[in-house]
Amino acid sequence: MFMALVPQQGKAQYFGQNKMRYKKLDFKVFDTPHFNIYYYLQNDSMMNWLAKESEVWYELHQQVFQDTFLRKNPIILYNNHPEFQQTTAISGEISVGTGGVTEAFKQRVVMPVMQINQQTRHVLGHEMVHAFQYRVLIEGGDSTRLESVANIPLWMVEGMAEYFSIGKKDAFTSMWMRDAYARNDIPSLGQMTENMNKYFPYRYGQAFWSYVGSTYGDTVIMPLFIETAKYGYEGAIRRVFGYDAQTMSTLWRSSMENTYRGLGKDTTSRPIGQLLLSKKNAGRMNVAPAISPDGKYVAFLSELDLFGIDLFLADANTGKVLRKLGSRTTNKDIDEFSFIESAGTFSPDSKKFAFSVFSEGKNKLMILDVESGKTVALQAMGETTEFTNITWAPQGDLVAFSGLKNGFSDIYTYNLSTKELVQLTNDKYSDFQPSFSRDGKYIVFSTDRVSLESGSRTVDIPMSLATIDLQTKEVKNLPIFPGANNLNPHFSSNSKEIYFLSNSDGFRNMFRYNIETGALDRMTDFFTGISGITEYSPAMSISANDDIVYSYFKDNAYTVYKAKSSEFEPVPVDPGVVNFEAAMLPPVKSYGVNVVNTNLQNFNAYGRISDSQIKNIPYKPKFKLDYLANSGVGMSVGSRYGAGIASGIQGMFSDILGYNQIFAAANINGEIYDFGGQIAYINQRSRWNWGGSLSHIPYRFGFYDYAMRDLGNGTEPVIDQYLVRSFQSQIDAFVAYPFSRHHRFEMGGAASYNSYRVDRFTQSYYNYYGTRERVPNDTAARALGVGNLDPFNLMQVNAGLVGDKAVFGVAAPLQGFRYRLGVEQYFGTFQFSAVNVDLRKYHRMKPFTIAARIYSYMRLGNDADRLYNIYIGYPYLVRGFESNSFGPNSKIGFNDLSGSKMVVGNFEVRLPFTGPEKLAVLPSGFLFSDLNLFVDAGLAWRNGSKITWQKTEADKVEITAPGGQPYSVYPDNLTMPVFSAGVSLRINLFGAMILEPYYAIQLNNPTRSKFGTFGLNFAPGW
Repeated sequence: MFMALVPQQGKAQYFGQNKMRYKKLDFKVFDTPHFNIYYYLQNDSMMNWLAKESEVWYELHQQVFQDTFLRKNPIILYNNHPEFQQTTAISGEISVGTGGVTEAFKQRVVMPVMQINQQTRHVLGHEMVHAFQYRVLIEGGDSTRLESVANIPLWMVEGMAEYFSIGKKDAFTSMWMRDAYARNDIPSLGQMTENMNKYFPYRYGQAFWSYVGSTYGDTVIMPLFIETAKYGYEGAIRRVFGYDAQTMSTLWRSSMENTYRGLGKDTTSRPIGQLLLSKKNAGRMNVAPAISPDGKYVAFLSELDLFGIDLFLADANTGKVLRKLGSRTTNKDIDEFSFIESAGTFSPDSKKFAFSVFSEGKNKLMILDVESGKTVALQAMGETTEFTNITWAPQGDLVAFSGLKNGFSDIYTYNLSTKELVQLTNDKYSDFQPSFSRDGKYIVFSTDRVSLESGSRTVDIPMSLATIDLQTKEVKNLPIFPGANNLNPHFSSNSKEIYFLSNSDGFRNMFRYNIETGALDRMTDFFTGISGITEYSPAMSISANDDIVYSYFKDNAYTVYKAKSSEFEPVPVDPGVVNFEAAMLPPVKSYGVNVVNTNLQNFNAYGRISDSQIKNIPYKPKFKLDYLANSGVGMSVGSRYGAGIASGIQGMFSDILGYNQIFAAANINGEIYDFGGQIAYINQRSRWNWGGSLSHIPYRFGFYDYAMRDLGNGTEPVIDQYLVRSFQSQIDAFVAYPFSRHHRFEMGGAASYNSYRVDRFTQSYYNYYGTRERVPNDTAARALGVGNLDPFNLMQVNAGLVGDKAVFGVAAPLQGFRYRLGVEQYFGTFQFSAVNVDLRKYHRMKPFTIAARIYSYMRLGNDADRLYNIYIGYPYLVRGFESNSFGPNSKIGFNDLSGSKMVVGNFEVRLPFTGPEKLAVLPSGFLFSDLNLFVDAGLAWRNGSKITWQKTEADKVEITAPGGQPYSVYPDNLTMPVFSAGVSLRINLFGAMILEPYYAIQLNNPTRSKFGTFGLNFAPGW
């Protein structure tokens, strides 16, 4: 869930991973009093529910924002998360952890139907807060505008959305706050602003707004938000409350300390059992543990290798991490793991492991051999595009899972042998996290069927427990903790008891329910809790021998413990009693006007719009401006070059779904001749991307020359400055087909008309007077020493294969590969072919990465040398050969670095130098850099060039200077490869750009006058 400010520009990329669109989606439109809801879900009852939910959220938020939508707000709904990840309405990658996005310029709420009704309700309410925030900033008056959002810290933006959609009763956020209290790390507002990685904006922001609302009243929230948009949070706090931000931080901290101190629970409560996985031997986030039936192995998800969440296998007795079971960086079938709210399962013999992965636009069941790590099976589940929480029956080849289809989440079974898929439940209720009994006859699962039928007024839709008979499909609800979230159930080894997690006491503890007697025991009593990444994440697993592994949240980390069921100390509790005092965010008592929580407690009491107010209307693209930006304006007058202006503007238009994008730009930098512009179109409707552009682009370059000329006072020596303008007017088109996220095919064509204009600025060598005149192109060509500057036409067609599976560190790729193989054919005034080969490989050997690149671009044919030269002396190709790096007796000159053909090789040893603690040598939260040792090599040549490994005196030829003095030079057609080595430091400047200062030594130029060269590269690391 987040706010997106800037849409992606429609332009081709040299590299870049593909955002896949596996199928066309035919959207329809629901029109309600305040929304246009774009959907393709074939479930009228679910869509009616969502339309009515949207209007209720609008009414609740409108009371706090005191703002009315003057235009109907768009909501774009996807059927499931895998299809949401393919959205074209939002640019960039959508991660598995993104619940929804609200885009700024059109205030589009873009989200999937979630696996649980409560999640769908919450994400809809959360994202709608962002829509209100954007509208208030853009349309609220002259004092704020969209750019004002930059003044608002993320914890304020996201925390408000959480508080308005959840309120102050939240056992999950309360667990985070209790943990901060227990480790004496309740942050100040400044710390939250500066260190978002440590203080999660959603949780801490929600707790802050809850404190403000409970202490001062919810009516103060909007004034504080608006003042923050104008002056920043520190200035806003002074204006609204009369004291500074540090005082507010102290008051908030005191409120939390007083509340949690009064709970009467020991903050140092120790987990039960053996510590298996922690930061010492795994990652900071070790979640979704699954123990094998024989108790030998534990599979878990972790960021242990730093480049994302991977699946690991550990010894269940020692905690030693044995190997990776699966990784999206090395397994071509894994686009991403379902790591947020899903766990895998071992086969009955503990030899295979099954789990859910994202692959080819849907969830697929992947089964691995535990010993070898080889993939045994990869299977989609028909129309059930999203499914999670796999559980393997104790006997045979039957697995069960919770699957989302047509907006409803139900329990399914799948027979691995017969390939039979059976839907056990089929209703509007959310059925989640199934687990087999040890005899294989029953499945226990979490469900909201009791909540939805309870007539509750509150916004919460809590999950209760139920069992289903696999033969009769009879569902039996278990009378446990009404109104609490009861999740992650598992049968004991004798199938007579059910272990599960619940927030019934306001904490997150493990409980045990006796099916025969109805007795209920609390098995743990932790100050923080047993939890995964979210409240709905699986966090425990049980073996066939009642070995229990669980994920324990403490010290802002997730550790895994293992214990026998007999090691826990059961305490009998009443299954009908719940107490959410510990789930209330501080302060428990509200003193001000309690708008938010009162509304949330009466969410279902609000009247719903009638069915007649929900109308189907035709889909219209609704092309609108996404953004408009300018580069400022600069003017010059009275200079020797005459009057000039520098300015630019660019904008992007797109339709409501982002299927069609139009990008336009105009720029001037100098005189009227220096006006350039481009208009481009891209179509993203299907898996095929295609588009084209029209452009007129001026280029300028210049050179000096000495001459004798009459400027009105007789012939005299003069200095000529030639200003050459090259104009390219071009039309082009392209089409691209991505095979997968990492590989694509591209094809395109272009036609251009190229022309020149030359102006000569002449100044007397001894005086200050001068002239300006346009000169014939052939005059400039002779002075420049080129063949001609005649206009020419050029047409070309091209095709290429592109691959990109690079995983970036702080300043350059550290793992994976990139490649581009391309061919081009040119026609017109010049006729030639071109070949482009670019191969890059990155191999990580902790803590170093070995990086290698071979890059070549060659023009082939009789006209290959008639266009501009290709130059390899740029620091992003071969470092150490800048214009100031050659001594007077250098063997290497411009000819050795330019031509119509080139090949470059680079080799680097990269060391993450400063940055994240587990990645870099020197931990730093401010400076992110890589230290590199490099060797560069390059060769450039033309048709007819003679290539030599090393130039000698015997290669020189004698020529005569204009004054008649002979001297020796290397011939122009003689070229040699260049080599350099050195050290560089790539620095990531806050994500805005990469700087690379370096020191390079020319290896094969022994007659140089200097030992090495310092340089600065502005290009990102290859």
